[in-house]
Amino acid sequence: MQRYDEVDDIKRARRVPSLQLTGSAMRVTLDLNALTTIGVRLVGRLAGISGGTAQFSGALRNLCAMSDLKMNRLLTTIDDWASDNDLDGQVEPPHRLPPTEVAEAPPLTMNLWAEGIRTIIWATGFRPDFSWLHVPVFDRKGQIRHDGGVVDSPGLYLMGMQFLRRRKSALIDGAADDARDLSEHLVSYLNGEVASARRIWL
Repeated sequence: MQRYDEVDDIKRARRVPSLQLTGSAMRVTLDLNALTTIGVRLVGRLAGISGGTAQFSGALRNLCAMSDLKMNRLLTTIDDWASDNDLDGQVEPPHRLPPTEVAEAPPLTMNLWAEGIRTIIWATGFRPDFSWLHVPVFDRKGQIRHDGGVVDSPGLYLMGMQFLRRRKSALIDGAADDARDLSEHLVSYLNGEVASARRIWL
């Protein structure tokens, strides 16, 4: 699994939309194209609602293109690894899904009453709230300065963030490896083997 210190631009990698994965015994693909096929209409991020009219961000096409690019880069990395390890005859040949289909001009507004929309289900995910943390460790965008979870303050660490140390860091499966790494750094810090948490542990 690719580590944060092997990426050319880790800040950019942490901003790129994450892959969405699903598991199925039938190996059914459930992507945005599958949803639009059954009638789902794609719109941008909800920016607000005024007088019964929903307002959406205009970045939908760009976000979908970035997500497709990220997925294809990952698949190419996997295919290259299989080839480099002489596994081409043991795995299926490379396959790519078609690009995400997005309207040329996705709607920026939608009159909910006119569209007959009577129910809204909020599935907004989450974003960090560091309002409780009163330590000068934030960058100009309000994000915690850290190097793979080692925060820019002695003895302070971070877990569970996007691409903290590995691409799977924000997933349940990735937390264990990150916790092991950071625990080893913490033990070294408590034993006086590193001067502070600002030292980089690799």
